[in-house]
Amino acid sequence: MIKEFDGDFGRIKRAKYALLWFSSPGCPPCRMIEPFMKELSEEYGHVKFWEVDINKHLMVAQSFDILNVPTLVYLRKGKEVGRQNLVRRKEEVEEKLKKLLGL
Repeated sequence: MIKEFDGDFGRIKRAKYALLWFSSPGCPPCRMIEPFMKELSEEYGHVKFWEVDINKHLMVAQSFDILNVPTLVYLRKGKEVGRQNLVRRKEEVEEKLKKLLGL
């Protein structure tokens, strides 16, 4: 399940594995990847998925140096271990998830 980021960064830092999906409601590429992001969030239930609306959480986006959307940031114990820009395919994200988990 993908949760909408609510501003509580402490929960993200406490998660063993997390994926931050920086997006915007008016972003066509963000909406294009939404179906497979939902699938992956269910398939990789031990990774916490948060969608971060850059319009609502500009300071968070700036703190991660987000320059475009969609951008995915992978975290292990609150520390960034990878990121992806311009995601197009489910397989690209799944490959990064496997690296995050050490599979």
